[in-house]
Amino acid sequence: MWNSQYTAQPTAQSWLDQALTFLYTAAHWLGQAIVGVVNGLIPNLISAELIDPIGSLALLTIIVVLVGVFEALRRLAYWVVGLGWLLLVLRIVLDKIAAKSL
Repeated sequence: MWNSQYTAQPTAQSWLDQALTFLYTAAHWLGQAIVGVVNGLIPNLISAELIDPIGSLALLTIIVVLVGVFEALRRLAYWVVGLGWLLLVLRIVLDKIAAKSL
């Protein structure tokens, strides 16, 4: 009979453990989906051993693409803000020139 002294006690997972578990689970599901689609088109092309590596690389690819998109949007925002300040200064200068000519 087991004594509570010898049974494994559940340990609370840290936020890092939970985050890594979530990322692994997401990568595994993504890998399963990709392998399922590819093997549905061409049977037995990809072995089940490659589910985790494919899912991890696919997840990293999605992150890289999203970072690239946000980087491009950030650059666009800088250009829009810079152009806005330039147009504002131009408007102030033109108002001053028009006020002197009156």
